Amino acid sequence: MNRTKIEWADYTWNPLTGCSRRCVYCYAWRMAKRLRGRFGYSKDDPFKVSFHPERLHEPSQLKKPSKIFVCSMGELFDFKSKYGWIGLVFAVIKRNPQHIFIILTKRPDVLHQFSFPENVWLGVSVDRTQLIDSINILAETDAKVKFVSFEPLLERITPALQGINWIIIGSQTGPRPFQPKAEWVDLLIKEARKQDCAVFLKNNLDYPEKIQEFPKFFGCD
Repeated sequence: MNRTKIEWADYTWNPLTGCSRRCVYCYAWRMAKRLRGRFGYSKDDPFKVSFHPERLHEPSQLKKPSKIFVCSMGELFDFKSKYGWIGLVFAVIKRNPQHIFIILTKRPDVLHQFSFPENVWLGVSVDRTQLIDSINILAETDAKVKFVSFEPLLERITPALQGINWIIIGSQTGPRPFQPKAEWVDLLIKEARKQDCAVFLKNNLDYPEKIQEFPKFFGCD
């Protein structure tokens, strides 16, 4: 478990690493390739889906209640991830109600199969209009806090945010940087305000106003 520079989390926790997707903007994939053969990353296939049971105890060692980003270096719900692994991760989350565990996924199609602990903030990634259905799927889950990450925001998106508690908006960084238009950001903020939905603009976003709100939920201050 490591301290993180991600603005909306205190720590990252990676009991599972790797992902079957290969998004061109994925920082985790790029980092895994740099770390191949070290720190639990395979030399031959550094971003293969791998479980690390020796890391399960880490959240219990934190004394101060914290926001913990789960699987920042992988996809917890990857189709190669085993249900037993996910169950063990959820068991740790339940045993540590003092922490908030933030889970972000690009596999909303499987979320209906799970019941989420009360201290989970559950999110989906939406970078373009064709993924808007992910928001409706998320809204139907039993997660207490539901959020959408529009990072990177690659085009104009006008979703309905009923049932969503928080949105994150950011640009694309890395080898192919891209800044979304301010008017695209304006549209998302306007819809969020209609739904009493908190807004968090990443520092990488070129926007005239700094807005970094958190959802209204216990333990988030």
